Amino acid sequence: MTGYLDVPPIRSIIPYTFSCQLKNIRSVLTKLGAQEDRHRGVVTPSNSASILCALRWMKSLQPRRIVALCPCYFTVFQAGECFGMPMQIAHLKRSDGVLRIPGPSAAIWRNPSVLWLTNPVYGGGTYFHPDDIIFVTDLLKKGWFVVVDECLALPGRELIRTLGHYPNFVSIYSPHKAICVNGIKFSVVVFNRRYQTFMDRWCDVWYGGLGTSSLMAISHYLSYNYDKYAERFLAEVAPQRKVFNRLCAQFGAENDSRAEGHFVTCYFPKLSSRYGYSNAFLKTLMDKTGGSIICGNRARYSREFGFSFRVNLARKGPSFIPTLHRTVAYLATRNN
Repeated sequence: MTGYLDVPPIRSIIPYTFSCQLKNIRSVLTKLGAQEDRHRGVVTPSNSASILCALRWMKSLQPRRIVALCPCYFTVFQAGECFGMPMQIAHLKRSDGVLRIPGPSAAIWRNPSVLWLTNPVYGGGTYFHPDDIIFVTDLLKKGWFVVVDECLALPGRELIRTLGHYPNFVSIYSPHKAICVNGIKFSVVVFNRRYQTFMDRWCDVWYGGLGTSSLMAISHYLSYNYDKYAERFLAEVAPQRKVFNRLCAQFGAENDSRAEGHFVTCYFPKLSSRYGYSNAFLKTLMDKTGGSIICGNRARYSREFGFSFRVNLARKGPSFIPTLHRTVAYLATRNN
């Protein structure tokens, strides 16, 4: 894949460069789907730094609570606690291979506060159902603040395109993570322009000046090569997805029918999710299959889903498919 990647040259490694000094941030926001008259952004070196910036902003709002709709990225919970903002966990519902937001009668929606979402669903590659986007729209109208971590969103799938006109909507991006380019990357927090002064004041506290990696990544994201590489990347992932789907069908495992991108989740509903916390079980799994896994409970997948693990379809090489085959086959023997 690296043969298709045309990375821009390094221009300068000497001066400090801060987000507020960037000349091309407006072009970045426009490509993400932001509106010039409505949105502003701060660029950070990583998605984790952007999460810190978003949490610091939320702390200034003095919210009654933050509802994290899981699964989501694990660092959110530790960072929230460090800010003195422990999160209330709610879970997506899963039926017939589709993940959905809990319905309007759920108790978590009774009092407006802050909702933390991940789009696509972390580790699963599924985007929100159109009806769920309408539901989130209603929450925004009722006074909820909504923060969406979209670091893995594929081009054109960003929720800022449909929800960004609400001033209480904030989103986080890291475009290179969606195409598995991690050597150069940047992240950006996008928000209503009324919050720009606050965000600019605090971003230097959390990460300082931007490194060359971020500056290169911004230039690459704005280039034609990013778009062509993203197309090629998804084309390379597609055959792996077909193999994964066949393995699930062969061994009675489940997956999310609407998954896109390089992450998918494999489910064994009859096998307890608690096995994901068992060192003995995971060691036996490695000994039997020669592979290791990241279990769904690390991203707070619902226990109702059973045992699950993440598969990175961008992994290649002669050992990947055989190891995945052995892993699915072994777990199938325990799924009863």
